[in-house]
Amino acid sequence: MANAPISRIDNAYARAQSAAKLQDKQRSLRRRVHVRRFIVMAICAVVIIVSGALRLAQIHQQQNTADAQLQVANKQLRKVQNHKQALKVQVDQLKNEAYLGKLVRSQYYVSKSGETIFTLPTSANRIPGDDSLTK
Repeated sequence: MANAPISRIDNAYARAQSAAKLQDKQRSLRRRVHVRRFIVMAICAVVIIVSGALRLAQIHQQQNTADAQLQVANKQLRKVQNHKQALKVQVDQLKNEAYLGKLVRSQYYVSKSGETIFTLPTSANRIPGDDSLTK
């Protein structure tokens, strides 16, 4: 029997079983293809979402940095504007003859004829711990 010819059964049932196996194989192949496509698309979607999230975080960080720099610049602007206003007031005061005379007399000890200038100690000129002037 080892050399007996094997013949294929060719009836309706065998053909139906063969067709069913072929359909199962094709269905399995299509399913594997669809699963692979789904996995590739899911990976692409994850990469796109992650890169978008990273870019969004980077933009948010840049926005925070720009806001901090804007706050510092506004603070400096207010300081410079206040200084400018103080200088304008000082220029206006220097145009006043009475103020200018008083300023020259107090800072440079310029006196009018017949005047004697006395310098009195102030709290800024005191020696720390010296209570002799307060008694």
